[in-house]
This record gives sequence, C-alpha cells and structure tokens, in this order.
Amino acid sequence: MTKPRTYTVILVRPKYPRNIGMVARAMSNFGHDRLILIDPQCELDANASQGAAQGQQPLRQCKSYPSWEQYAEHEADGPRVAFSRREGKRRAVATMEELHQWPALNDGRPVSLIFGTEDHGLSREDLLWAHQTCALNIPGPLKSLNLSHAVLLVLSQMPSLIPQQPPSTTPVQSIDEPLRLWLETLNFDLSKKNWNAFFALRKMLMKAAPTEPEARLFSSVVQQTVHRLSHPARDPDRPE
Repeated sequence: MTKPRTYTVILVRPKYPRNIGMVARAMSNFGHDRLILIDPQCELDANASQGAAQGQQPLRQCKSYPSWEQYAEHEADGPRVAFSRREGKRRAVATMEELHQWPALNDGRPVSLIFGTEDHGLSREDLLWAHQTCALNIPGPLKSLNLSHAVLLVLSQMPSLIPQQPPSTTPVQSIDEPLRLWLETLNFDLSKKNWNAFFALRKMLMKAAPTEPEARLFSSVVQQTVHRLSHPARDPDRPE
C-alpha cells in the first residue's frame, strides 16, 4: 500500500520574512505544512504572512530552533537531504535521479529537505547534519534561485508516494561522540577544522542514514573497540 508523502522543509538562517512566507506558500501548493527554521535571522511578521498568501498553515505551526543541536534534541529522526548548487573535492552531490534511488528515502521515516540562507547557502557545518547532499539541474546560465523557487522546484521533483510504514519517532543516537573517541584513541589528528578523518567518516555514515538500532550497534562496536585498545588482553604465554 502507498500513501501521500509529506516532507519537512528546513530553512537555515533565513534572512527575509517574505521569503519564508513564500516558502510556506510553495509548501502548501504540494500539501506539506511542516516548516522548521534553524537560527533564523528575522521575525515572522506581516511580510511573512503576505508572502504566504493562502498558504498560512506552515507559518502557523512553524518551529524555530537556535541551533542544530537544539533541533536534534527535539525532532524525530529521519533522512535529511541538503540542497546545494556547489560541488567540490569534498562536497560530492547527488542528482535528483540518484536521490530517488537512495534506499533511506523509502524506509518509512519522515524526510527533511534542507535549504540554506539566501546569500550564502549552506555551510560545511550545516552539511554535516545532512545524510545526503543533492543539486538541482538548472540548464540556464543563471544558476541561483530565489529561496521559495528552490523549494518549489525541489518539491515538484520529489517522490509523492511512500510505502505504508509507521515512521520512527525516536531520535537516532548520536554517532559523533563514539566516532570521535575511536579516532582519537587511534591517534588521528582531528585538529584540522576544514577536513579530517572525523568529517570524512561521519559523512560516509550519514549517507547511510542509520536507523536507531543501527546507530546503537555502531556505538556499541566502537565502544568495545576503544575498550580493547585501551585495555589490551594479557597474553597468557607472555611472562610477567
């Protein structure tokens, strides 16, 4: 069985109330009403309401968090897809066609779509909170989009149906602490802020969008490995 799929739209550091309202209108065009703001740089004032026009529902129930950490404490787990038009050596992005083949998109958990601030998009730190990064194919010479246009375009290309499965409501246990502890125990240098083993492995793990049992298993394996490395078993044939 299938049912209509709903998406959560996450706006990171939005600066203009009218843009937020226009995003709400675009969401309403496709029947989505879960809107989340991360560290917003403006208030939801009359300009936001005017921009939303008849699409007021996402604004009425909009949630705002001062940081990603606060967001993670309060929101249910699920695959998160960041949209960025920039690609680099360490910022590989999937196409929409590749995203549709991503297994985590169809595992029954709520899916969130992440969009960056109007002027600068998403930072490297923002992308660490995404399980997958995707870029839109824009054929014209002008590659930048208004925030609401980007949301509208993405929603028009996302799958509209999902298999009938109950979504998870339990946040996935964080993989950051055990992963960092494991690498530090192995004497990896994690002092580089731009890129290091922690960022690389975390990105690989996030792409898999682990479920809560998988995250717990990963944490358990890492903790046991760290314990063994810190307390090696004594060789019975080795003299004291």
